[in-house]
Amino acid sequence: MLKKVRAVTTALFFLTCSATAQGHYDVSANAAALFTTTASGNGISQSATIGSNYFGTFRVRFKPRHSIAFNYGRAKNSQVYEPAFDIHVLTNITEYSGAYIYTPLKTGRFEPFVLAGGGALVFNPRSTWLFLADFANNVPDRIPIDVGTVSQTEIAFLYGAGVDMRLPKFSRLALRLQYRGFLYNAPDFKVNGVNGSSLSFFTGAKANMAEPSLGLVFRF
Repeated sequence: MLKKVRAVTTALFFLTCSATAQGHYDVSANAAALFTTTASGNGISQSATIGSNYFGTFRVRFKPRHSIAFNYGRAKNSQVYEPAFDIHVLTNITEYSGAYIYTPLKTGRFEPFVLAGGGALVFNPRSTWLFLADFANNVPDRIPIDVGTVSQTEIAFLYGAGVDMRLPKFSRLALRLQYRGFLYNAPDFKVNGVNGSSLSFFTGAKANMAEPSLGLVFRF
């Protein structure tokens, strides 16, 4: 396994060096909204609030239709767990990912593409809140709680599609509209009912995080 990882890393390194030497690469800054599906299992329903993500991409073109991209991003949302209570874990999410990109055609100023890859999502809890319903005033109330959440890393499959639109009079600049999706195991922050605790966030289910985004691309 270690030999395979080294071989892939070496191949990516030489592809990157070769494409960079030819000047075939670009960088982009992107902003996205996060929409997460509900994951259910083990008597737990886990979802997330709508969040935001800001990520950068370094893209290497080693052939006209074939590229690889490396992404780094920081996102924020709340992971929501509903066993007997409504518990929100305010979370920072750090993305480290890479993807293969295929560009089927170029037409005028438009360059559509599809992508597939993978990476890691690091879920860092900031604070945890128990939401209580105020039935008298029909207004939700919340209190901070400590349930022993810790950071958790989940391996994710990355997929998506988009289009680059070259800006008139700026041959090196383009707008990037894209949709990305991450498929991963729903995090439980190690709150899984062990060590005598009756509280568990563990679902054992997959979650999907969708990211429609808009970015500015600078080509070299």
